[in-house]
Amino acid sequence: MYSKPVKIESFNDIYYYEYEEVLPKHPSYLVLGLPDAGLVGALAIRYLTLNTSMKIYGEVDSTRFPPVTVVHKSIPYSPFQLYRDDSGCLLALVSESPIPTHAVYPLAKSIVEYALSRGIDYLLSLSGIAVPNRIDIKKPKTYWIASTSDAAKEMEKYGYKSFDEGFIVGPYAIILKEAKRRGLNNIVVLVESFFDFPDPEAAAEALMALSKITGIEVDVSKLLEEAELIKLQARELMKQTKKALREMKKGYEMQMPLMYT
Repeated sequence: MYSKPVKIESFNDIYYYEYEEVLPKHPSYLVLGLPDAGLVGALAIRYLTLNTSMKIYGEVDSTRFPPVTVVHKSIPYSPFQLYRDDSGCLLALVSESPIPTHAVYPLAKSIVEYALSRGIDYLLSLSGIAVPNRIDIKKPKTYWIASTSDAAKEMEKYGYKSFDEGFIVGPYAIILKEAKRRGLNNIVVLVESFFDFPDPEAAAEALMALSKITGIEVDVSKLLEEAELIKLQARELMKQTKKALREMKKGYEMQMPLMYT
């Protein structure tokens, strides 16, 4: 995609470049795949963009991000890319680079602003929740958190357990707070995962939840078949993400809040 952007918007010094006009249809979903525990969201959305008809339509960039350009098929892109599907109902934001701690707040707030500006019905955050005994778990459990009562009612349809007590740390935590304050439907899907080891199996569970929520079929068989290769390919991103997660105090997620009874 060598064309010039048709639209550029800035939120909190985070720039959104769109190379084609995108008018989301309802119900619309903006799915987030940011590097986090087990790279669950990042692996899930990267798999989605590579194995479905989704196409890149924009990028997100900022001087707050590391000076990095990623090259795909000889074309330079920001590591933060925007995709759309053919139906016009599903948009996705995926990052191929860890988010620096100082950029977490402005990026998270900009995502909420962008979703509101595009009339998105649901922000869908895919993430891992690290559990110490992950190696002994054959099928990771999936939990959810919602920013609004409408989003909570939506999730109650699918049989997943709500995440009732605890902490979440990082950009998804800020997005969740901001979405609640702005009345934006944000659903956080949390899948049991490793903390600092790429977890394609957990990513597959996140994609299955995405399928239920959006009604869009996603075949995860290839993701599971190539799990070992994906773990090797994602090692360096996981290494960099691990450092960023420690700076964000991600270990808080292992604790219970004082109000817990």
